[in-house]
Formats: sequence, C-alpha cells, structure tokens
Amino acid sequence: MSACEESFFRLIALTGQAMRSYADQRLKSFDLTVEQLQLLKELTVATGRAQSVLGTISSKSPANITRILDRLEKKKRIVRRQNPEDGRSSLVFLTEEGERLRTEVISLFEGICSELVRGISDERQQVAVLVLGAIKTNIERSQKNETV
Repeated sequence: MSACEESFFRLIALTGQAMRSYADQRLKSFDLTVEQLQLLKELTVATGRAQSVLGTISSKSPANITRILDRLEKKKRIVRRQNPEDGRSSLVFLTEEGERLRTEVISLFEGICSELVRGISDERQQVAVLVLGAIKTNIERSQKNETV
C-alpha cells in the first residue's frame, strides 16, 4: 500500500471517529446514543417494526438490539407489543415522547450536517459519496468472497 493510500484510509478512519465523537457529544444532552437514534429514526408511533427487521437495518446482533431497545423502553421512548401475526416476535413502536425526541434530534442533526459540509461544493460532496460508496461495495464484495 502506498503512503498516499495509507494516509487516505487513515483520514477516513479519523474522520469517522471524529464524527462519532461529535455525535455522541451532541446526543448526550438528550440522553441518547448514536445506536438508539439510529433505531428511533426507523420507527413511527402508528406503525410497528419487527425487532428482527431493526436488527437487519442497523446491522446489530439480536442481543445488541434487545439491549438497545430495553434502554429505550426504560426511558419510555418506545413500546414493544406482541406481533399479532407471529406470537413469537414483537413489534416496536415509538411513544409520543419518542416521536417528539426523534423530531427534535433529527432537526438538530440536519443543521449539523450542513455545518460539517460548509464550504464543500456539491460536486465535491458527490465525488466523496461515490468514492466512499465504491470502497464500501468493495469491502462487502470481499467479505462475501471470504465466506464462500
């Protein structure tokens, strides 16, 4: 790997860490984690989502999803109800408090996203999205090849 490639991947890693740290810092006052917010964004008050679907969407193990949902339920941000179509599973719904919080935090993060890309042209943002998407695709392809 060339020095340029190494510094490129190091910069991606450092940027990811910085973004995660910044998000954690901003979410602390809402008593939320990034993982909890990720799940809240997938839920509504009216329509439940199966816990297993949430695990797939967030790429979390069943044990991790259960732990995250337990904490959200304890904070009264979600409720779990038995799935009427499958008694072995539960559906997860936002509470009114969860919906209020989700709306507030998403609005905050939309502003943060704009702040983070300030001064970067739309064209450069688009190139970055394409490059990072291609890297992600290559990683996924390599992982599939390793499991075959």
